[in-house]
Amino acid sequence: MKTFLKFVLNIVIYIAIVVGVLIGMPRFLAWKLETPYPLAAITSGSMWPVLHEGDLIFIEGVSRSDLAVDDIVVWQNPKGFTIHRITKLNETTLITKGDANFTEDEPVRYEDVIGRTYKLFGKNARIPYLGMVSVYANQK
Repeated sequence: MKTFLKFVLNIVIYIAIVVGVLIGMPRFLAWKLETPYPLAAITSGSMWPVLHEGDLIFIEGVSRSDLAVDDIVVWQNPKGFTIHRITKLNETTLITKGDANFTEDEPVRYEDVIGRTYKLFGKNARIPYLGMVSVYANQK
């Protein structure tokens, strides 16, 4: 009987740890990366070959003055979020383009920018395939 209770207690503890990590990790990342949206899934091939469909990327908050041409930024639009590279910085807007796209996007207001991709050892921090859940959800 003691063995069974110990087994059940261990399962409850492991479940509590997993739930704590799942709830706490996004909050910790939001605090550390200074953005309300610290994670985003790549749901198209527009940033190939740098970012692949299904990648989960980390986003860091950034001030307008820290943005530069060639930064990969995330911005909010009526359909959700877009993740593209900056090609031009204007006074009130910036221009972006997906690496695999032929044309530039419409101008983006600075206040719509959520952040830019977080760099780890000089490369975009990403976890391959972990964003596939979001890719499949967007196909429905």
